[in-house]
Amino acid sequence: MLIKKHVPKKLSDIVGQYKGIVKFSRFVKSQKKKAVIIYGEPGIGKTLAVRVFATEQNFELLEIPPSGTRDKKEIISKIGVASQQPSLFGGNKIIMIDELESFGAGNRGVIRALIEVIKKSNYPIVLTSNNPWNSKFRTLRKYCEMIEFDKVDWKDIEKYLAKICQSENIDVEPVVLKKIAARSQGDVRSAVMDLDVLTTNKVEVKNTDFFDLFREREENIFYAVKMVLKSFDGNVAFEAFNNVKIDSSEFLMWIDQNMYHEYLDPISLKNGYDNVALGDKFNNRVSKTQNWSLAYYPNFVVSVGVQQAKTRVTQNISRYMRPELLMKIFSLAAKRRKARGISQQISGKLHASGNALMRDFYPYFNFILEKNPEMGKELTTYLESE
Repeated sequence: MLIKKHVPKKLSDIVGQYKGIVKFSRFVKSQKKKAVIIYGEPGIGKTLAVRVFATEQNFELLEIPPSGTRDKKEIISKIGVASQQPSLFGGNKIIMIDELESFGAGNRGVIRALIEVIKKSNYPIVLTSNNPWNSKFRTLRKYCEMIEFDKVDWKDIEKYLAKICQSENIDVEPVVLKKIAARSQGDVRSAVMDLDVLTTNKVEVKNTDFFDLFREREENIFYAVKMVLKSFDGNVAFEAFNNVKIDSSEFLMWIDQNMYHEYLDPISLKNGYDNVALGDKFNNRVSKTQNWSLAYYPNFVVSVGVQQAKTRVTQNISRYMRPELLMKIFSLAAKRRKARGISQQISGKLHASGNALMRDFYPYFNFILEKNPEMGKELTTYLESE
């Protein structure tokens, strides 16, 4: 797989995270605080940066992977001891806890125990997180530096994909790389995986191949929805779901959007939505505990469970719809990208960061444009001026 073959070996090879890596290097050298939380969207290089840094700087790295079994005893026995003992080879050491969200799920004392370890640690402790702003981490954040890794610009991702294609001797039409990079929304890992799918067993990739790939994916989703809502054979429904290659949380939105058109019997509809709700509960448990061995259950419930909830099949020729919630999410994401772009453009004019403007300026700017168009026009003219 390309994702494994082209893992960056040097910090300079990591795409789009120069500022975050510099801040992390300063943290390790200064250690004003004994721990740091590196946070940002999935797939942008948080964990990778720590691994590569440790290799480049000859640090021993003790990595605690995501797990649903983390508890106070594990912290004390593994992290606590490691934070006090010298490195195996007498050098420097970094302790990394991957995916803070899964840390100590179901154990109320685990964060307090972690804080005690941080206070006494002889070595820097790194925690990675997609979103560290949950209230249960409030006290923990006081003992940690906070370093944000930004979403990677699509142009940087495009260049990275082109570099991979060149090393693999694959001729890819430039517009395809642009589309993959834009579609990834800053997730480098996702972009490389899409490229891998497109280029498997090929030496040349055209723009039509890109459309064929994602048209086929959507056709498979519609087929899977049809098999769940129209058939009675559980094996057929489960196989159709597995062939789609999407997670159950997205698939249950498709079912939720279309089931009421097929399940006209109130009891069947009620039983079907009970299974949708049960699948959502399983997904929530998997997300909280990061215990991916449970993933089979929501997959089964949203496919076979929903299928078996009905007592009869309608004779209607149904036209299935995309989930409205997904469309709203895509629309909101597009608006946020536009807002971020505007904020970055005017950051120099207002002497503030793009993130600060997104949070503190843009909502009021929209309000002014809506309630006082004349003032909004004047403000826009000022912001666009040199």
